[in-house]
Amino acid sequence: MKTKLLFLLIVSSTIARAQWTVMQKYNEYGKGNNYLFASTEKDARRIILETLQDNNLSYDIEFNKGANLFLSTAIVDPLNSEYVYIIHSMKGRYQDKPGYHIFCYYMENRYRYFYDVTEGEDRISLVYDPGVLNVSPKKENSSKKD
Repeated sequence: MKTKLLFLLIVSSTIARAQWTVMQKYNEYGKGNNYLFASTEKDARRIILETLQDNNLSYDIEFNKGANLFLSTAIVDPLNSEYVYIIHSMKGRYQDKPGYHIFCYYMENRYRYFYDVTEGEDRISLVYDPGVLNVSPKKENSSKKD
């Protein structure tokens, strides 16, 4: 079965110099939005940690080993607290191969967005809201599981 992504709202930044700077492995879809598919949980974890390190971001994050939603985290931009880096990684299929979808966003820290990921009969809803997730300019790194 194919993975269907329903993007209800994706907000991207207009400040190019403040976005992800080292994203050669990823496909870009819209300014500040990047995507990659990793075949194993180990690869997904390694790629995410490398991406954070390459972009000089804190990588003290918690992975949900074996879960459908492998990672959902938000990191306030250390250079400009008006923006936030968001990473989602979830199990899925790509070209009939199992693995992990990795989404990286860069957006204003005041917007709320959500979208659903459908995989067969399962559905994962991803929501980012600075008020709900308690991500604010005063916090360096914060993540909350749904």
